[in-house]
Amino acid sequence: MSQRSDENLRGIPMKPYDLLREGLLVFSIIFLITVVLALLFQAPDYPTVRGEDVARRQPLAYLKTTANILAGNSMLQHYGPPYTADYANAQRIFGIAPATWMGVTHTIDPPQDFVLKPLARVAELNLEVGNALQSYRAAPNPQQHAWVTSYLAAIDSASVKGDQVQLPPGNYGPVAMLMDGMLNLGKAGLLEGALENTPQQPYTLNYTLALLFFQDDVDAAVARDLNMLGEQWGISHETGTYPGAWWLWLYTFLYQIPGFGDSPSIDLYAGVIMIGVFLILLAIPFIPVLNAIPRWLGVYKIIWFDWYRDATNPPASTTAEIPEAHSEARHED
Repeated sequence: MSQRSDENLRGIPMKPYDLLREGLLVFSIIFLITVVLALLFQAPDYPTVRGEDVARRQPLAYLKTTANILAGNSMLQHYGPPYTADYANAQRIFGIAPATWMGVTHTIDPPQDFVLKPLARVAELNLEVGNALQSYRAAPNPQQHAWVTSYLAAIDSASVKGDQVQLPPGNYGPVAMLMDGMLNLGKAGLLEGALENTPQQPYTLNYTLALLFFQDDVDAAVARDLNMLGEQWGISHETGTYPGAWWLWLYTFLYQIPGFGDSPSIDLYAGVIMIGVFLILLAIPFIPVLNAIPRWLGVYKIIWFDWYRDATNPPASTTAEIPEAHSEARHED
């Protein structure tokens, strides 16, 4: 240490401590425990919800989600920044909406980006889908809405036989063929690739559209079955019966407060509160009363137990025997 450090620490009891050794020891123990537990129990992660899985196992849910997006019923339609310019829907705290500061940085038009553009790719290989897409785009908006509304009403009465979805009779226009094209795209495992439109070839790191496609219905249903919705303590849970991230209880607790956890701005509230808690923890050494808590708790006495033990019961001093030795010597003389 420096001379100034030595002066500041003069008279203060200290113990030798090898930070590198202790850190390496802790890391080795945790690594060993992690490997053993992984070998015994394997990973608890729930498999990724892919378009292929939904299209094959739950074709009606797949089609209903797709048709709702085409009808403009998606939550993203009026989400606000960073996806749409509906600033009125941005989360606010004390009238301040931080999401509006950067504006719309990832423009999304759900019917176009999630349905019509992927179908345009299918149309290059399927003439029937191409003709249906052309007819749909040429129709006026009221007619498009009537077709999609009729199709959505029919989905609730539809049935699945083999690989085919059978709809009751109705006037669906070209929408039925468009939805069949989207279903086949999903079954082929090509939905995610068709949704991403990026020049970063051959690799892409932007999976925003693929993650948002099923979030309203399918992903929410899966999360509900796993007890991972916000009102179910969400991210503090793990999939299955494994213990979750219990240390996030304070964050998820905010979502359980009646009237507060239901607010449309709860995500912003929770984030600001957690930042405030973190800053308070950082400033504890400088906050009166709070900085005295360590002395009240006395945990430091446990850490430095040997020093306090020796201070309470000091060893007998060898110098105390010297006078007695001299007195005996004089007595002998």
